[in-house]
Amino acid sequence: MAERTLVVHKVLRSIDGGQQEALEFEEGVNLLVGTRNTGKSKWLKTIDYLLGDEIDASERHDDIVFTKYDSAELIASVAGQKAHIQRRWKEHGVGSTVSVDGQALTLRDYRAWLMDRLAIPILHYPQGDPYGTRAWPEIGWRSIFRHVYRRQRFWTDLADQQPPSEQHACLMQFVGIASKIFSEDYGWLVKQRKRIMELEIQREQFLTMLQEVSRDLVDATDLGVALTPQSITTAVRELGARVEVLQYRRDTVLRNLEASVEAAEPGGTSSVRSLSQELISSRDEEERVTEATRKSRNRLSELTDYRNLLGDELARIERAVDGGYVLSDFPITNCPACDRPIRAAVPKGTLCYVCKEPTATDGDTVSRKRLDFEADRIAAELQEIDDLVGSVCREVELLDRRIAEIQGEQASIQQRLRPVQTAAAAILPPELAICDVESGQIQERISSLERIGRSLKRREVLAKQIRSIQDEVSELEGRVTKQAGDVDYFEASDLLGDGANTYLNEINRARPGSWTQERVTVRLSESTFSVNVGGSRWDTKLGGSLILYFLLAYQYALLNLSSVSWCRYPGFAMLDFPAEMLDGSSVRDKENFVIEPFVRLLGREDMAGTQLIAAGSSFEGLVSTHRIELRRVWR
Repeated sequence: MAERTLVVHKVLRSIDGGQQEALEFEEGVNLLVGTRNTGKSKWLKTIDYLLGDEIDASERHDDIVFTKYDSAELIASVAGQKAHIQRRWKEHGVGSTVSVDGQALTLRDYRAWLMDRLAIPILHYPQGDPYGTRAWPEIGWRSIFRHVYRRQRFWTDLADQQPPSEQHACLMQFVGIASKIFSEDYGWLVKQRKRIMELEIQREQFLTMLQEVSRDLVDATDLGVALTPQSITTAVRELGARVEVLQYRRDTVLRNLEASVEAAEPGGTSSVRSLSQELISSRDEEERVTEATRKSRNRLSELTDYRNLLGDELARIERAVDGGYVLSDFPITNCPACDRPIRAAVPKGTLCYVCKEPTATDGDTVSRKRLDFEADRIAAELQEIDDLVGSVCREVELLDRRIAEIQGEQASIQQRLRPVQTAAAAILPPELAICDVESGQIQERISSLERIGRSLKRREVLAKQIRSIQDEVSELEGRVTKQAGDVDYFEASDLLGDGANTYLNEINRARPGSWTQERVTVRLSESTFSVNVGGSRWDTKLGGSLILYFLLAYQYALLNLSSVSWCRYPGFAMLDFPAEMLDGSSVRDKENFVIEPFVRLLGREDMAGTQLIAAGSSFEGLVSTHRIELRRVWR
């Protein structure tokens, strides 16, 4: 039991300067007793803060816990292991962190640490429609702690200020079935189903938009009722046939015109045809010669660059030779070993006065011969390159001259053709222009239809994506169905309902007539839950003290889950009793007998390691409890 429960042992609050206040608690039922304004709720608020609550701006400036004290500490057993937890809210930069055994954690990490130690999985649940646009929120520590800690001001609902979908998720967590109905497979299944719906909508919108745009681009008669690949193919084929008819009409007009010209001026047509053929041939030759000229100019540029490189290299060699002549007569005046002056012991020019070997003549040194050889080789290569450059230059000149000649021939042919063209233009029938215009329009419609056909293939891409996701969805549905089949909602519902009714039976036994209503029934399902008294919702049927009894029965049922191995309730509860109910009835005279069922519950052997901390103004004469009385009134 203790490996899944939370037990508070000690709480300390520190005032600036080192002064401390402390309360110690035990397993089982702990009663925090005191009159009004003795600080009971503030101690519970301190524990709540140490268990992961946040401080809002108003609390930081107005709440006495955070203005009077500067830090708080908690010694607790979390899943059977002792932990020292500390928070310091006045120290700059650490107000949103928690120290756990000396290690600083962010609030998020600290809450995750509590969930992990208590073996409560962190899950995400659908808030409202699972397929809605909202992301699935997390069933975290603070969500379930709203069911663990009942504040003094919130005795009207199962959990204070928590929407039904979140309450449902927490109940599923407590009875141990949340991990099955809110599994990762289920979350991914919902996402993939949403993705399918999005793709289907996108596909439909795409087709609708393409249909509308297509009707603006092409004649509606080409498309029919709706866009289909077959209708586009048929329309393109029909338009192509119309183009062929127009081309045939055009060719017929031209043949008739040619026959008329031949009849009026024998040989005229053949002359025009011959000149046109000459012009075409001339233009073909101009294109070939122009390409040859371009290649020759590129070759000339490469040769010129190479000649410049060779010239630079020859100039460097010549400078080296000249330098050798100048530097060869520089004498050695000092010894390279001891740096003392050297006096020549032999005549200059016969033997070297350092090594005593015969000196060579200026033109016979090996290095001088090598440089001369390189200079001669480069000079010969330069001469060869100069010859090549000259040859290419002459070739470029010839090609340029030929281009000028071809252009002159073309001008002559065009001059001879101009009278014939002018005469032909005057007698061209208007039907020829009509055929050309209509043929161009049809060709444009064919191009538009072909573009539409290519766009329509996008539909197949979307359909392929949908089919792929549907295959994955089918596999996920099988796994989710199997997981859901293992969930016994009736057993989970009965656990909560039996726990609540057990509590009501006990208070009725202690004080007959306390509970005047019918039994409590709980119904849990995959997406909803209901808690009824008799046949009506509890919150519409109950009032006054009955609400107090009902909510205590709910807390009793949750604590009772701690003894069930597969449930995920942390075995801990804090109840801050109100001074009076909404109808004005006092709670003081009810405190003892409503707590006695909890004393018996937590005293059971299978409830070892669980704890209840209840704050009220009476609790007199209760045995088997740890009583802490606060006497100092806060002012």
